[in-house]
Amino acid sequence: MPATAIPERAESIPFAREYEAYLLLENRLSNNTAQSYLSDLRLCLQYLGSSENSLKALEPNRLREFFSALPEMGFSPSSLSRFLSSLRSYCSWLMDTGRLTADPCRGIRAPKQQRYRPRGLSLKEMEDLYALLGSRIVQEEKGARRDLALMELLYGLGLRISEAIQLPLDALRFDEQVVLVQGKGNKQRIVPVGAKVIASLKDYLATERMALAKPKCATVIVNNRGLPISRMGAWNIVRKLCLSAGLDAEAISPHSFRHAFATHLIEAGADLRAVQELLGHSDISTTQIYTHPDQDYLREVHQTFHPRNR
Repeated sequence: MPATAIPERAESIPFAREYEAYLLLENRLSNNTAQSYLSDLRLCLQYLGSSENSLKALEPNRLREFFSALPEMGFSPSSLSRFLSSLRSYCSWLMDTGRLTADPCRGIRAPKQQRYRPRGLSLKEMEDLYALLGSRIVQEEKGARRDLALMELLYGLGLRISEAIQLPLDALRFDEQVVLVQGKGNKQRIVPVGAKVIASLKDYLATERMALAKPKCATVIVNNRGLPISRMGAWNIVRKLCLSAGLDAEAISPHSFRHAFATHLIEAGADLRAVQELLGHSDISTTQIYTHPDQDYLREVHQTFHPRNR
């Protein structure tokens, strides 16, 4: 079964301004947290086919369908729980303000939280993806430079998808060979950037982005309308790229590139604490997810050291 792709549409959250004001002023949420809630809702309502000031799409069976589709879009169990939390908050507010009479989220349960080990990409798979994009750029294929720039942010810098699509132009400090990243909890970190990544980004900025970007658009990556690309749009780019390369698009998500970034560093001998800093993890146990040895190594250890194999 192919992975589900959702087209980007210019649809709005019903009563978005009032709800945003409620989150900021009454719930006292930070702007970043409020925008995260709204981003979750926007993706959900786009999937459901909702339109501004219409709540007809908030129907329990359709919501269950949405939650069933999220894993196919590369979202982890913890992300599913976050989406449900965002929806519950929104629906509760709609009922409190008399806009809904029943909670459509009732009966929808969050998935059990398990230790999440995402599907990464091997060095060979990454080399194949770079070769594919290089060939497309030589052929002047539309969007190829943007796709490479996005992959450089995800794999070359190890950014979260939210960090990559929101990265502003003024975060790029090419002269200093660093990128300033605003991470979770509004924490800023400095990520070194190599010559190849700088070259890819500069090429994109000077060509495709310059031709497309609206004057007030401040993000590095833009969509075909010259506006900041959405998480959904970035996911679709990754999916199409993986399909073209003959990879399993159902198992690979934008986070797979961040996973590969960390795994390849650690496998090459990088210090775990340094990788933790590069990823922006507050807890090193999160970074340790990427330290799992591959099956060939485990087999070699077992055959070499277990007494039944001597």
